[in-house]
Amino acid sequence: MKSPGAPDGDRVAVLADRIEAGRGRAWLIEGVPGAGATHLSEHLADRLGERGFDVVRTFALPELRGIPLAALLPLLRLDPTRQAGDDPAHRLQRVTARLAGTAKTTVLMIDAAAWLDDVSAATVHQLARSYGVRVVLTARVGQTLPAPLRRLGDEGLLERIAVPPLSDDDAVAVIDLAAGGRVSPPSLVASLDRVGAHPLFLSLVVAQSLRSGLARQTPLGLDLGRPSPPSRLRELVAEWVELAGSARAEALGLLAVSTSLPRDVLAEADVAALVEAGLAVGTPDRVRIVSPLVGEVISDGMPPAHRRETAARASARLAGYDDPRSRLTRITLASDGDTPPATEELAAAARTCTALGFHALAVDLGSRALALAEERREPVPTDAVVLRGESLWLLGRHDDADRAMDLAVRVAPDDAALALAASRAGSYWSLRREDPARAYRVTGDALERITDPQAAAFLRTSMTKWQIMLGDLPREAPTGGRLGTDGAGAAVASLDPMLSAVLAACLSGDTSAARAGIAAGRPHAQAALAVIRHAAELFDYAEAVADCADADLPAARKTFREHATHRLSEAVGIWTLGASWSAFMQGDADGALLHAREATYELAWRDLLAFEGLAIGTCATVAAWLGRPAEAQECLERLTPGMRALVITDLEAAQAESWLAFRAGAPSPAAPVERAVEAAEGRHHDWWLALAALSAIRMGQPSAVLAVLRRLPAHHAGASVRLFIAYGEALEQGDPTALVAAAQGLETAGYLAAAYDAARQTLALGAHPDAATAARRARVIVTRVGALLSPSPTARSGIADLLTAREWAVASAAATRARNREIAESLGLSHRTVENHLAAVYRKLGVSGRDELREVVTAAATA
Repeated sequence: MKSPGAPDGDRVAVLADRIEAGRGRAWLIEGVPGAGATHLSEHLADRLGERGFDVVRTFALPELRGIPLAALLPLLRLDPTRQAGDDPAHRLQRVTARLAGTAKTTVLMIDAAAWLDDVSAATVHQLARSYGVRVVLTARVGQTLPAPLRRLGDEGLLERIAVPPLSDDDAVAVIDLAAGGRVSPPSLVASLDRVGAHPLFLSLVVAQSLRSGLARQTPLGLDLGRPSPPSRLRELVAEWVELAGSARAEALGLLAVSTSLPRDVLAEADVAALVEAGLAVGTPDRVRIVSPLVGEVISDGMPPAHRRETAARASARLAGYDDPRSRLTRITLASDGDTPPATEELAAAARTCTALGFHALAVDLGSRALALAEERREPVPTDAVVLRGESLWLLGRHDDADRAMDLAVRVAPDDAALALAASRAGSYWSLRREDPARAYRVTGDALERITDPQAAAFLRTSMTKWQIMLGDLPREAPTGGRLGTDGAGAAVASLDPMLSAVLAACLSGDTSAARAGIAAGRPHAQAALAVIRHAAELFDYAEAVADCADADLPAARKTFREHATHRLSEAVGIWTLGASWSAFMQGDADGALLHAREATYELAWRDLLAFEGLAIGTCATVAAWLGRPAEAQECLERLTPGMRALVITDLEAAQAESWLAFRAGAPSPAAPVERAVEAAEGRHHDWWLALAALSAIRMGQPSAVLAVLRRLPAHHAGASVRLFIAYGEALEQGDPTALVAAAQGLETAGYLAAAYDAARQTLALGAHPDAATAARRARVIVTRVGALLSPSPTARSGIADLLTAREWAVASAAATRARNREIAESLGLSHRTVENHLAAVYRKLGVSGRDELREVVTAAATA
């Protein structure tokens, strides 16, 4: 993991290459305060030093800007001829001459170059332009450089290098590293909302949390609390405010309370001064405070009355701007003023915050809208209350979310509002709180109260999604219904039945219906964002599942992995889970276990589809397969009855139980899978049923599940399911030719773990007339596929799965050319027993004599 502000190694190397190849050039590294320009220059200095350059460093300070040559005085230590009483200017001349004489091997690095005094800047210009000394400068983005350095740019000798802002993933790494451990997702979100992706400030805030004793360990990781702004940050802000000057105080106050403003709200001179002082970052369209925490420090320093007046002025200035961000800022600023905005405006702002992922602000605005509606005796803004509950859940405030969902259903003023509230509450209670009985009660009571046919149709359609997860699909296909006349209501009315249809099609394995629903639904996802926030990602997820069912597992795994890298995404849990089970099917059990553990962690906080139990079950399955019975059993014990009530979770847990039995040598290890598959039949989860059945086939017990697989509807038996059936039937019939063909088909589809097992099972069918030919093909698959699996299956591990411990001992001894009688004596067996074991070894491994046996065993021993 990178340290805070540490640059990417490749970036440093590329920059070092450019500097090494240049002559008479200067490079300016720019970034917002604390973004890492100094760190980048330090790493660059180290890299250039490794390449034989003499790197000379100095620093400029604003306090010394009025003193000629002050910034270059540290270079005097390079003058070996200095004597007491020497004039500094003459000594500097000698140093300058020395630098000029070693231009090819010297790099001059100056930090905070914007504060160079004019004489020092002129000297640097002369060194770079006339003598060819390589010069690396750092500065805050937007700062005005001294005129001599600007001339380097005019002359084409100054190259600007921007320090890229931290990505969200890099910011998370900074927080975790500064905290010395994993920080909980809600705390990560809160920290980044408050601080922004700013490495220095993030590190300071985390240190403040640890120092003040606020940090506490939770099941999700470290909760940092809300520490007060660190003193070092306050000092920096005070320095920057002083640099900006008192003339910019009003503009700075407006920006501090707003965080972000359209650029033309402020005078251009004010924007330039705030950017140069390090307090703001400007783009052509907007200007924003360098960090929300800086705005917090400045706002907290205002007297309360002045802060309210400033917020009112900022809100008034934003009245003429109708872009979503400006509108949200205006409403937020006005919400605590003397004349708060209309209730519907607050509710709309809460919807926007939820859609953008600003959950803390969504809760505040939703609460304010609810309080104002009560104060004004207005209808309760139900959608704001519902989305407030969603945001409370995602912030980890589950008890508050429970109360919010109950309140939304209780206070809904009309049928449309009640349908929306009951819809979300039903999903909440059934999937997130694992209480389907309560979900049926809430939605059933609501349907009895609703008289509007459109609202009732909407609620029934919305119920379908969680009914599908419970394996309780309604007989009639959902048709949808409108909620109001606005665009979002129409989009939701169209989108809900499509999402339900796509979900049902994916679970059942009907990929044609799934892909048609995905294509039809995607255009509606953005319009319904405020209510169905993750529709676009759910369609992407469904497409990846369809790829799996259509026998293109590599494409699916690539999609899962690409989406699983963003820890701040609210949907990262389901993507990480997809990455886990696709990795397991592709034979990467090591990677699958890491992803499964991560998914259980993520889904404990933000479970969009009731997949937390599935993630725990997947973790148990992979751990059991890897021979980690303690971890597998611990995961199984974490599954609640509510989790196992979902068909997919029960199927996954059964696989874990069967793999545990298989590794323990139980005579009928697939019995749990057989039970779960039979229980799932007819409950619209045919694709997940088939995946569970595949485990039984891999264990060598196809008869336990084939009858159910053969009864699947034809349109549910996609390409992958047909491969599973062909694999099971070949194994059941003991047909080595068909079995090795199934192994080849599974390998092509990307199901490498099953392909490997099928090939090994082919090698065990030594008594069949076609066994020799099939065995040769199978050995090629075992070798080729085995090289791709993780953990890497050595030839020994493959043999170990085929042979008993005694057979392996006999095979190992025979491979040394020991005679049967010698083997019998060394192992304490009879001569006849050794012969029987050796015959079984030849048959299982598909070898015809000791020479071939020795090749296999030798490969095993050296793998």
